[in-house]
Amino acid sequence: MLLTLTAASAERRVALVLGNSQYQHAAPLANPVRDAQAIAERLTKLDFEVVSGFDLTKPQTQATIARFAKQVRGADIALFFYAGHGLQVSGKNYLIPVDAALEDETSLDVEAVSVDFVLRQMSRETSIRLVFLDACRDNPLAEVLAKTAGVNGASSGLAEIPIKNGGAGTLVAFAASPNQLAYDGSGEHSPFASALLQH
Repeated sequence: MLLTLTAASAERRVALVLGNSQYQHAAPLANPVRDAQAIAERLTKLDFEVVSGFDLTKPQTQATIARFAKQVRGADIALFFYAGHGLQVSGKNYLIPVDAALEDETSLDVEAVSVDFVLRQMSRETSIRLVFLDACRDNPLAEVLAKTAGVNGASSGLAEIPIKNGGAGTLVAFAASPNQLAYDGSGEHSPFASALLQH
């Protein structure tokens, strides 16, 4: 019996890679865009179709996620990598686009992107879902939201992500433990992205 395609080569792999460094209402971060660009390059070499975006505003982020949502449908492997500011409010995780100011309680829904929203796009007709969040940096916008908007439970560390259906086929990896901070690192990449690139 001749088998011309291996299981790996027959797989359809689609990745969404986002990295935000140049925040308009917070100090810029050194590594997220470099991290995301390096991860996108590596994934391309691993035969992923990569949808990527760097230093995106909220509308640009939504448009990029929409492109990914169309492309990922029916993929064998769906992967999401995010580097940049993130925060949690009452156990829900949010990614922070570069134009977010988070000055009042309506800001969160209008200016941030829910991680759950991205996960829903990945879950449509995909077999394996891999999520890598390098988003637990010390986030001054979380403090602004907590102080000016009186939003209880706003913090820089991300919350655990509950996975439906017992988590079958899903891996979620954080740069730090839940509710803890990760670091941007002093080298070319964050410690998390460096380790990911090595392995």
